[in-house]
Amino acid sequence: MGHSSRRRCPAIAPYGLVIGYGNPVRGDDYAGQAAAERIRQWRVAGLQVVTKTQLTPELAPLIARSRRVIFLDAAIDRTHVEVRCIEPARQLTSSHQSDPAALLALARLIYGHAPRAILVTIPAYDTSLSLTLSPATERAVAYAARVARAYLIRRYWPLRTQAVGAS
Repeated sequence: MGHSSRRRCPAIAPYGLVIGYGNPVRGDDYAGQAAAERIRQWRVAGLQVVTKTQLTPELAPLIARSRRVIFLDAAIDRTHVEVRCIEPARQLTSSHQSDPAALLALARLIYGHAPRAILVTIPAYDTSLSLTLSPATERAVAYAARVARAYLIRRYWPLRTQAVGAS
């Protein structure tokens, strides 16, 4: 008899998972977590919201239990909120830190399921030591949270890569 090395994937969450990440003491780098916190305040039934300083392999089981995942992150090389589809990585590296594609690949490898996923990138203008967001990034965070919510309620699936204004 055959034996599968994959672990069983627990029941899939009806809406999905939001993962906001970034450093809370580096000013605008906190934007991903800030957007996730806004979404958490909406108290959407069936939605799990996680905030982290960085992505780690321990997120793979949560990802595998989700229908879709939205990653929220800041980037200094952006001027608009950007949304793009994330596919599982073709090759895994042995690192304690991960990126969204690596986490999707890990979820598929270990649990047999990699959900649909997007990355919402939020412009970061000031990542110096600070506990506050710049005004421009604060506006982009609010907009990114609304964009993420629209994806969660299926307005935009399937996804086309796009940059969207933060006004």
